[in-house]
Amino acid sequence: MSGTEGREQRPRSGMTLREMPDQSVVEAWGEIDLAVRQSAGPMCQTVAERQLPLVIDAGGVTFIDSTGMSILVRLARDAQAHDYPVELRNAPWMLKELLTITGVDRLLPITDGDPEDVAPA
Repeated sequence: MSGTEGREQRPRSGMTLREMPDQSVVEAWGEIDLAVRQSAGPMCQTVAERQLPLVIDAGGVTFIDSTGMSILVRLARDAQAHDYPVELRNAPWMLKELLTITGVDRLLPITDGDPEDVAPA
């Protein structure tokens, strides 16, 4: 019997939502692309419905394409429309560079730190 039997394995890429009492934390890892987009819709909807401060932890992101960028933009625009704060934390240099070049950093503030350190607005 191997040590991984019976344990749920985490997909190589994805985005998950941790619903905390005072904030929503979205963790992104791996390749954020079309494969992730299909499962991101319901997550984005839940985040918008909660209307709590949002932290997106991108520390595990290794690649992002325009489809992945559209997920981040949707999360940021929903936050803007419903008036709750949003920030991107632990973004790798390539993601920071892409957000700056495209101007998305004006919509989605980039910070570093622990996702649980976000202060409610």
